Amino acid sequence: MPLSNPVFSELLLPQNFTHWHDESFVEAGGQIKTDTNTSIAYGAEIYQNPAALNDSFSFRKLLTTGSYNLFVLTVLSANVGKLKLEIDDNLAFDDMDLYSSSVVVNATLQRTITIPTDGLHEFKFTVFAKNVASSNYYFSGRKIWASKI
Repeated sequence: MPLSNPVFSELLLPQNFTHWHDESFVEAGGQIKTDTNTSIAYGAEIYQNPAALNDSFSFRKLLTTGSYNLFVLTVLSANVGKLKLEIDDNLAFDDMDLYSSSVVVNATLQRTITIPTDGLHEFKFTVFAKNVASSNYYFSGRKIWASKI
């Protein structure tokens, strides 16, 4: 039977992933920097430095077709931006506002995404704007993960 058989794709292709932000590929903007911070989950703050509008990073994951719950472990604060996600150059969401007037160091934000085909997929996150109250465009993330619904 060919690998395109749905039974094989369910058995052979992952239905979840975990990505550590320090392993991201920088598409645009500053280098990824890691600072030790024991008040943050996993003991590290990971971000592009200097922060700028249109900072972007990517990674690839092999997945099976379907809907997924995607989670982003991040820091909410007064100097962060808004994130959008494109999967294989198609907009998945553009509404992840990381602004908070008080710092939340271990915030987990969730969105539902769709993987339209079996195979290798590129995830590209971009800081495309900022909240009017925010003073900068940082994205401080550690872990991004997803599980099939």
